Amino acid sequence: MELTTSAGRRRWLWTAGIAVLALVAATITWIATGRGDDDVPAASPTVSATPSEEQMLAAVDTVLKTRASAVLTGQLSQYLQNVDPANQQLRQRDQQVFANLRKLGLARLSYQVDTNWAPEPQEQHGPSARALRVLMQLQVAGIDATPRATSLGYTFAERDGRWLLVDDDDLAAESDLNAYREPWDLGAIEVARRPGVLVVVPAAERRNGERLARESQLAFPTVRAITRRTQAGILVIAMADSRSMSAEWRTGGHPAAAVAVRNFAPANPEASEFEVTGSRVVINPDQRTKAGRLLLAHEFTHAAMEPLGDRAPSWLVEGLAMYVENELAARNGYREELADQRRELLREKIPALVVLPIDGVFHGDYDEDSYGVSWVIVEYLVTKYGQRTVNALYADLARGPDDPAVREQVLRKHLKVGETALVAALKKS
Repeated sequence: MELTTSAGRRRWLWTAGIAVLALVAATITWIATGRGDDDVPAASPTVSATPSEEQMLAAVDTVLKTRASAVLTGQLSQYLQNVDPANQQLRQRDQQVFANLRKLGLARLSYQVDTNWAPEPQEQHGPSARALRVLMQLQVAGIDATPRATSLGYTFAERDGRWLLVDDDDLAAESDLNAYREPWDLGAIEVARRPGVLVVVPAAERRNGERLARESQLAFPTVRAITRRTQAGILVIAMADSRSMSAEWRTGGHPAAAVAVRNFAPANPEASEFEVTGSRVVINPDQRTKAGRLLLAHEFTHAAMEPLGDRAPSWLVEGLAMYVENELAARNGYREELADQRRELLREKIPALVVLPIDGVFHGDYDEDSYGVSWVIVEYLVTKYGQRTVNALYADLARGPDDPAVREQVLRKHLKVGETALVAALKKS
């Protein structure tokens, strides 16, 4: 584990972009109105099914229930019984997915046809073939508090009076299904388990999975001690395939080294609204063998604070994650390097501070040093006001609204000073 002394070089490797890490309260619902958000399963306008489509949907629902039961009970033959026997490539993919899902240790699994999407004819599979959007909801035992949803594109066709799964990638215009893929869709996997963490890696990289599981456990105590928050567990994904990480997940123009990705579940039976139920951490394939406890502590902090809401300002969201990361770094022998970074920031960046780093242009005048500047701000607040006050400030700001006047009121409530006075006091420090 290496601590680079240049904050600018370090940030793009270790920190997820704020746009991806926007924290969302578990009580907030997301109305699915179209395509375009990698995290939120989207929906098109509801289309009424014809009588023939209703019969198809009923038959498909039975097939999906059979597949879910087969995974939970470990019955491969049952899982494959409604898969087109002529499509050997599909059957091989399905067999691998089945094996991968069994390794995860699922507490719950279900599949639901998204009726907000009209079935799409797929004549290359025959006149009856229709592509459907399916919501797969799964809950990893000991990790997820509730199931999370992910989208699938399944094509079913009637053959000799039976509805069979004939393809799994036919939905038109579904760029989100191609850009990001779940780890169980990317070849054989291996998992590493430790209390509170499940790490998913390629089958040949079990040793790295065990390393990441150990590093996760070394990160947990500092995260919990500072945030004063706990969660059931966390899923860490460290795959080699580039599709395990969306190209949208960037920070300061660079690919993020890791992201804390929100988990969603339907908030109503129609799956027209979704709510945040937690998060998972996805490590950039390029960084999967280099990532360690410091990176994980940063992302685990985002995951821990996420249920509070998504309206906290960027400087506080990233500043707290940086504070946790650097506290852990200090405890691991990097106090001198951190002191050098702090002095550099106080000498070269803080004197130019006019306002707190602004949302939407977080990098702004400070470029990658916005993370370091935010760290110094949070460290100052913890030193002056105490961790309990900083956490209470975060909770109030996270609830929103995202309004400058309200944020000013919240600052005065907890710190007894507004932004202008806070910046002036910080510069004097």
